[in-house]
Amino acid sequence: MKRNRIFPLLMAASLIVLPACLGDSEGSDYSEWRALNQAYYDSIEMANVDGVLQYVPITPVWDNSFTVLMHWHNDPDENPSYVMPLSTSTCVVKYTLTNIQGDTLDSSASFTCVPNNMVTGFMAALTNMRVNDTVTAVVPYTAGYGTYGYSSILPYSTLIFGIRLDSITSLF
Repeated sequence: MKRNRIFPLLMAASLIVLPACLGDSEGSDYSEWRALNQAYYDSIEMANVDGVLQYVPITPVWDNSFTVLMHWHNDPDENPSYVMPLSTSTCVVKYTLTNIQGDTLDSSASFTCVPNNMVTGFMAALTNMRVNDTVTAVVPYTAGYGTYGYSSILPYSTLIFGIRLDSITSLF
């Protein structure tokens, strides 16, 4: 008998709560932020005045649903190292993470990581670098923290990583 009284109450509560959870993300407080981040990502100049590519689009073979834009600050052809990390390698990197407004969100002078434990865009960038490379990697929100964000990183944020790959301590 108690069961028959509780069920309608649960149904009524779910009809009130469920639509709020399933709300359209386009109508959220972040729709303007999403548009700004997408416009920033789309407007990055791919070539400088000389016609040389400033950012190289990198689409990983293991996930072609996104593209990371990378700019090398050193000449990769003159880098004596041919060692590139695997997704399971242990890497030591220096990095700075900023948003499109130039706010520093995170940084580390010496950070040990395994690429496949990082956000997807960071992993794509890192596995395309060689030891001693320094890059700026522009990561779309779909390969970053997505529609949820993380800590001080808002949902739909385009991430800008400054990365230097110092060493690879393990290849397996």
